[in-house]
Amino acid sequence: MQSGLAHPSCFSSTHQGANTAQNFPYRCSHVFRSPVEGTITWKNAFDYSGNSLRPPKFLKLRVSTDGTTVRASRVQSYVCCTLAREAVGVVDTVDCKKENVGVLLLNLGGPETLEDVQPFLYNLFADPDIIRLPRLLRFMQQPLAKFISTVRAPKSMEGYASIGGGSPLRRITEEQANALRIALEEKDLPAKVYVGMRYWHPFTEEAIRKIKKDHISKLVVLPLYPQFSISTSGSSLRLLEEIFREDEYLVNMQHTVIPSWYQREGYVKSMATLIQSELQTFERPREVMIFFSAHGVPRAYVEEAGDPYKDEMEHCVRLIMTELRLRGIPNDHTLAYQSRVGPVEWLKPYTDDTIKDLGRRGVKSLLAVPIRFYFQT
Repeated sequence: MQSGLAHPSCFSSTHQGANTAQNFPYRCSHVFRSPVEGTITWKNAFDYSGNSLRPPKFLKLRVSTDGTTVRASRVQSYVCCTLAREAVGVVDTVDCKKENVGVLLLNLGGPETLEDVQPFLYNLFADPDIIRLPRLLRFMQQPLAKFISTVRAPKSMEGYASIGGGSPLRRITEEQANALRIALEEKDLPAKVYVGMRYWHPFTEEAIRKIKKDHISKLVVLPLYPQFSISTSGSSLRLLEEIFREDEYLVNMQHTVIPSWYQREGYVKSMATLIQSELQTFERPREVMIFFSAHGVPRAYVEEAGDPYKDEMEHCVRLIMTELRLRGIPNDHTLAYQSRVGPVEWLKPYTDDTIKDLGRRGVKSLLAVPIRFYFQT
């Protein structure tokens, strides 16, 4: 089942403009407050008159457990829904031999040298989806980003120096892009694969220039984050929508978005296989605590902005543990959140606090499982 933003590309395998009311089968992956009963149709759900990645107005949605009753409240927000049909990307639905198809992989980006660290951090903290300031204080976004990046750069440089002087993310992402291209060719689905980073080279804008140069007519947009968050996939998609909106070629290009894919069978089984393999390296595998550690986000993102990240992360862990149980692995597990910064409250429990608590409870063996990005460093 595909999960994603509540925009037109969620509702069809190829993105098309529409002016008439249409009904679409879907289920929301999480629940919101203060709903009002209603029937969601294309016409009354969106003020939409183009082919941008997302319409200007969003809905917070929820449905009954049988997936039939829709409740909605009109809110400017990111929404994550799960389609009631199997996810089918545009690559599977078009004749790739007749169409010029591209796949755009979106990722965070990372500094390749120590000199890149401070400007990379500036780009990161200048993103309003990373540091969400009140409207009246948004003029402080860039000065604040400059201050934080300058203060944090020395410590971050130490970390990057310890792994060779830079992030391996670009290299690994480009290797993944090449592997995806080969896999699609083996399925007789030839497509060109592009890499667009949010905060460092190759920037999303650089990838878009290549896409236009290659005259791509249909595009699959795939953020490389298993779970959706407004601070990761959401930020990348927001930027991409802005780029599309300002370019006539892109506005008229058919595209589809895969905003999250943590629930895909291949991903779940791959994670279970990795965990199963690592457990066998312990002297007493059944006594090992499986410790899922996810990158945190500020609590306000979830409670005030409607970010589905926490729900998707918890669902992801449940799916993996269900797969492990089917394989006869009974180990206990826990989920915690890491990498909080600043004075605001982030998602809990925190990783460092949880590790201390497990020690007090007498846990002797721990298998740490990073579970946020499509690869971990």
